[in-house]
Amino acid sequence: MARRQTSDDDEGGLDSLLDTLTNVVGILVLVLIVMQMSIADVVARITTENKIDEAKITELTQQLALKTEQKEQLESDLVDPLRIDPERQQQELKLKQELLERRRRLLQEKQQQKNEYALKLEQDRETAEKNRQEIADTEETRKQLEATLAAALDKKAELQAKLATTPRTQAPADVKISIPNPRPAPPGAEPLLILCVEDRLYPMATEFFRKNAEAKAKLLINRFGLDRNPIQGINPEIFTQHWEKLGDQDDFFDVEYYVQDERYPRIRLIPREGRGATIRQLNTRSSRIRSANYLGAIDPTQSYARFYVLPDSYEAYVLARRFFTEAEMLAGWEPQPADWQYTTSVPGGIELGPPRPKPATPPAPRPPAKPQNVID
Repeated sequence: MARRQTSDDDEGGLDSLLDTLTNVVGILVLVLIVMQMSIADVVARITTENKIDEAKITELTQQLALKTEQKEQLESDLVDPLRIDPERQQQELKLKQELLERRRRLLQEKQQQKNEYALKLEQDRETAEKNRQEIADTEETRKQLEATLAAALDKKAELQAKLATTPRTQAPADVKISIPNPRPAPPGAEPLLILCVEDRLYPMATEFFRKNAEAKAKLLINRFGLDRNPIQGINPEIFTQHWEKLGDQDDFFDVEYYVQDERYPRIRLIPREGRGATIRQLNTRSSRIRSANYLGAIDPTQSYARFYVLPDSYEAYVLARRFFTEAEMLAGWEPQPADWQYTTSVPGGIELGPPRPKPATPPAPRPPAKPQNVID
């Protein structure tokens, strides 16, 4: 059945259209509202998150300028090969080499100056240490000198006090010195040996000691039967063992017995300290040195004096020599070193060990030796 088109139907269709349009418009309005709200949130969030930092902008600006400068430097370095000027490049290279050479020389000079400065510092340090040690040594020396000076002043004051109370004595007569005349001793004259040491005179009874030593050596050989085997001779070990225990002495000397080269018995005269005669005793008639045992029984016409003079007793020798000259007794002297000692052999032809073989042909007799000049 056909539908009837009436006015009510027309109004109903329009209402439906209006409802539809209203719904669409409402939806669009809602969408627009939602979009406005989302945009506002986004803008607020962006504004909050991307707040402008002036310091960071300044830093970024500086970095940009640096990158720009680097870019320009790279562009200047990356030159087109076709636009390179060889001569200009050589000149620039030469200038750079000269600059490098100047810098190298400057560096060497700086290093040399540094080494010299370090060496000077070391030398100054050594000099300062040496000066410090010298100052310390000088201070120690000064103290020692002050102590020595104080002791010397005290000694001087003591000597001055003694000098003030010492009676004055007459000065000795001038010493007369004659011109030396070296010559042999008169025939048959016996030597009187005198040792000058410690500024004293020591008469040497040499022959007396030699005869005593000879007698003791023979007694020792007989006592122990050391000469029973003529092939082996006198046993040097046994002889030396007993010989070195022996000795002798008088008023002026101790006599030491020893063996030389394991074959020859010998004696050594050792002065007894402080026992020698002084010049004053030599001038005193009652002194022991002028007794009959020493100088009292000497005949000036049959004897001569022979002095062995050590360095510390030259003055004593000169004064003693004047005494002997006044006594009209010939004399001579021999200077000796400070460590000199008088030694002599033992008579009697005593030799230790096996006898020496006799030569097949006896040697020709030697001409007599020329006498020594022992008198001056």
